[in-house]
Amino acid sequence: MTAEPTVGAGAGVDAVPGGGDVSVKGMSRWAGVWRVYIWARGAELRAEAERVGTLRGGEPGVAGVRGALGGHVDAAVGYANGRPGWRRWLTGQAVEGAWSNTHSATVLLYGILPVEELEGRAPEVLATGRAYLPADDVRVQRLAARVAAGDVGERDRPLLQSVLRAAYQAAAVESGRVRSFRNMLLGGVLILTLIVGGLVALGAAFPSWIPMCGNGTLLATLGASPAMQQVCPTGTGMPSHGDVPLVALLGMLGAALATAASLSTRSELATRYSLAVAQNLLKAPAGVATAILGLLILNSGFVPGFTGLSSQTAILVWAMVFGYAQQVVTRFVDQRANSLLQAASPNVPASEAPR
Repeated sequence: MTAEPTVGAGAGVDAVPGGGDVSVKGMSRWAGVWRVYIWARGAELRAEAERVGTLRGGEPGVAGVRGALGGHVDAAVGYANGRPGWRRWLTGQAVEGAWSNTHSATVLLYGILPVEELEGRAPEVLATGRAYLPADDVRVQRLAARVAAGDVGERDRPLLQSVLRAAYQAAAVESGRVRSFRNMLLGGVLILTLIVGGLVALGAAFPSWIPMCGNGTLLATLGASPAMQQVCPTGTGMPSHGDVPLVALLGMLGAALATAASLSTRSELATRYSLAVAQNLLKAPAGVATAILGLLILNSGFVPGFTGLSSQTAILVWAMVFGYAQQVVTRFVDQRANSLLQAASPNVPASEAPR
């Protein structure tokens, strides 16, 4: 994989002893947390490689592995230092490039660590394997047995690397699924927003095409005059240009209340990508759509026993209620997002995470 060019010291970069640029001072004011992790992990890997070189520098093969490790760190930091852009954000090029190279460097590090350190680091590798690999994975079971026996040594080095490599590959696959779902979700938000925006614009231009006014059946039973037997969201006795936009606004308000209520029960998991913003963005146009469709259904006489919307207040309240009710539709999206995030998070064991 070809690394993106790193930023030179003249651009305001802090250099870490041992080579390579690890942090950027003026590159981006809004550097993501993943960039900070890559910079820190890159410095840690370089220090580890330098220490191992001091301890085992004369042994055959160590210098070559150290060189390959440094190349992966350079590539990871190069991706982290790259300028952010929409294309890289959508495709995950920078994030995946940085993480994959960091993970490759970590796997190489376990190939040259002093043998006396393998025993202490084996539980960490086992925890990583259990986080992403099935409980019945043969490699994880073998490593668990070796850790339990307490005699991890040189012969277990390939096993440690194999578990790490497989776990990192599984993590990359799950993260890719989260990223693809996020992009699909954002595409759905865009399409639904365009449809709903066109519907609101059409209703504002031609009020009679999308009637939001109550049929006033209850008013008629109370003896109201024919001129007063229709009530509209804006308070007039006939459809107006502000009816559909006002209903849309109340629908968005209901969706916002539903979003605020869901925040109290949502737990953010540690993953490379977040779906919270895309999920919340979807609720706004969905709330507008359910508010408009809900009022149309109520005014159509389709609901048995419903006598019609008899006041402006009733129309506005129903619009907000229908906006809140978008949760019925979007909860399926939330459930799918939660299952993907659990599968991609190291905080949830692979045996417990839904797929």
